[in-house]
Amino acid sequence: MLATVAVGLVVAALVRGFVLESYVVPSAAFAPTFEPGDRVLVLKTDRSADAGRTTLVEERDGTLRLVPSVEAEGAGGQVVGTVVWRFWPLGRLGSVGAASPEATAAPVGSPS
Repeated sequence: MLATVAVGLVVAALVRGFVLESYVVPSAAFAPTFEPGDRVLVLKTDRSADAGRTTLVEERDGTLRLVPSVEAEGAGGQVVGTVVWRFWPLGRLGSVGAASPEATAAPVGSPS
């Protein structure tokens, strides 16, 4: 049983570190696509900035920002991944479409 728990913890750490991670949206800069307090999943294996997607970019100073994909290449940081799913609040549960055109880059809370 202890081996099963250990394997589960290792798998969870690997998934969080290399595949998926959750983040909190702290501001309304991306409204109506994201609202303050929304929790989103970022697919870390997808670092492409495809049109119509929202990407998570890490600045040189370590700050994380949500950026519309069209701005990701010129954002000055490294693309961490693509936002694929909103899982909180439950009333807004679902896949994430394109960010609204008037959205500006917004800092994101630390991973949760």
